Amino acid sequence: MSESILAITGPTSGIGRGTVKVLATEFDRVLLLVRNLEKGAYLKEELLELNSQLKVDIIECDLSELSSVRDAATTIKSRFDHIDCLINNAGIVSTSKKESNDGYELMMATNYMGPFLLTHELLPLVLNSERKQIVVVSSDAYRFAPMKKPFFKPKRFSAVTGYGRSKLGTLYLAQELHEFYSHKGLRTTAVHPGMVSTNIGKSNVSPTVAKIVFTLLDPFFVTIDEGCQSVISAVKDPDKYAGFYSDEGDIAAVKQYGSDFKMRREFIDATLKELNLQAL
Repeated sequence: MSESILAITGPTSGIGRGTVKVLATEFDRVLLLVRNLEKGAYLKEELLELNSQLKVDIIECDLSELSSVRDAATTIKSRFDHIDCLINNAGIVSTSKKESNDGYELMMATNYMGPFLLTHELLPLVLNSERKQIVVVSSDAYRFAPMKKPFFKPKRFSAVTGYGRSKLGTLYLAQELHEFYSHKGLRTTAVHPGMVSTNIGKSNVSPTVAKIVFTLLDPFFVTIDEGCQSVISAVKDPDKYAGFYSDEGDIAAVKQYGSDFKMRREFIDATLKELNLQAL
C-alpha cells in the first residue's frame, strides 16, 4: 500500500490550520500549500510534534497568482504520483476593491480561479490514489447573489456580493467534479464550515465600511474549532458526504443560485476559456 498523502491550501491559519493539525495523525504525508514559507515552516514543526512519523512538505503557492499555482502544481507532480485527499481550503474576504496580478477581482482570483486551476492540475494525481477525495471549502454565502457577467472582472465592487459569487464558483467547481468524475471513483464534497473572521478583510478600508460588511457576514462566522469539524468530518467519512453539500456537518440541499445548472455550465465554460483549458 502506498503512503497516504493529504494536500491542503491555506493551512497556516484559521480553519486550515485547525484542520491539518487534527488530520496530522490520519495521513502519512502532508503537503502544505502556503503563501508564507516562514509560517509554513513553523506549522511543519507543530505537526511533527503531533506526529513524529509524519512527512511534511512545504510548497509555495499563492492562489491569487496563476503562475504561482502552475509552479506549485509542477513541483508537486515532479515529486509525487498520487494525492489521496486534496482540500481546497484557502480563501479571503476583502472589503475593498483589489485586483490580482492577473487582473481579476481579488476574491474571485483567490477563492475560485486559483483553486480551479490547482484542481485541474492535480486531478490526475488524485484519481491515481486509493482514496480519490477532494474537499472544496465553499460557503452559504453562495446565496448572496447570482453569478453575473463579467464573471472575473466586475465593473462594480461589492464585498458581500463579490465574496458570495466567489463561493458560488467553488460550489460549481465541486458539482462539476462530482458530475464528471464520480464514475471514476472520485468522491467530492462541498463544505460550508461557517466563516472565521480574520484581519485580511479589515485592512486598508475605513472602520465604518468594515463594520457594515462584517455585520452582514456575522451570521456566517464560527469559531475555528467549529469550522474545522465539518471539514474533518468530510475527510474522515468520504462515502457519506460524496457528492453532497455539507452545511456545518449536516448534508443539505443546495438552494437558489447553487442549483442553476444553466448558469453553472456558462460559468464553468467561461472559466475554461479564461484559463485556456479544454476541460476540468
